[in-house]
Amino acid sequence: MIKSMTGFGKGEAKSKSGVFTVEIRAVNHRYFDLSSKIPNSLMLLEDRIKELLNKNIKRGKINLFLSHRASEKESGLITFDKQIIDKYYNILAEVKKRLDIKEEIKLSHILSFTDVIIHEEKSFDIGAMWVSIKEAAVKAVSDCNKMREREGKALYKDFSARITRISSYIDTVSGMAPSVVAEYKSKLDSRIKDIVKGKTIDEARLETELALFAKQCDISEELTRIKSHLEGFRKAMETGEEAGRKLDFILQELNREINTLGAKANDIKISRIVINIKSELEKMREQAQNIE
Repeated sequence: MIKSMTGFGKGEAKSKSGVFTVEIRAVNHRYFDLSSKIPNSLMLLEDRIKELLNKNIKRGKINLFLSHRASEKESGLITFDKQIIDKYYNILAEVKKRLDIKEEIKLSHILSFTDVIIHEEKSFDIGAMWVSIKEAAVKAVSDCNKMREREGKALYKDFSARITRISSYIDTVSGMAPSVVAEYKSKLDSRIKDIVKGKTIDEARLETELALFAKQCDISEELTRIKSHLEGFRKAMETGEEAGRKLDFILQELNREINTLGAKANDIKISRIVINIKSELEKMREQAQNIE
């Protein structure tokens, strides 16, 4: 079954070091393209995360967000540098005196210096963290794929209905095709006879030439190829695995054959049907851009 490239998934996993949360947002894209936002301390796991995602999502623009909420026990020690604070305070006091500033020195002035507060991070086991991150990522991917599959089912249903309508249109045109050729030949015969009226002509040669000209509006080959493409589209939808590019190619071929059919038929009724078919194909091509 086909899948949409649009989806969202979220997964969480608890460990001794805290809670890991993975969020995935996927939209349509020609290839697999991952953008990730990961804490600096976990960046060395980025390649593993990318590999995990690419095994489950073959195509699309993926935005991944990984966050870690450390447990109180593992959050590390937060303190301040007493010597640095004294130095900054003395400097501010000297500046205050030199410039004759009346404002009192406040805590906010001291804290504006980034090296005053010290966060002593505890060492961590990256292997154990990966187990939890992988668990959260697998949940997020599964959640995202369920949404993509639901949208894929909706697209499948819509495509099936449109293919059925197009097939019905083509069956109608197939029934009209012989009479179109015969009518064109008859009109051409009358026109030529009017032109050569009163002159001796080779009837056998005329019949041959008329048949050749009439063949120019014979659309049987186009109808055969269109029916083949419609069947190919159905099979590609059933296969489902990375069908997006194939479906898009088939729709391009269908559009080309329909244009040729409309130009060759030279019939107002068929032209109207061709317009309806092209309208269906245009809607299908727009939706096919979002299939994996």
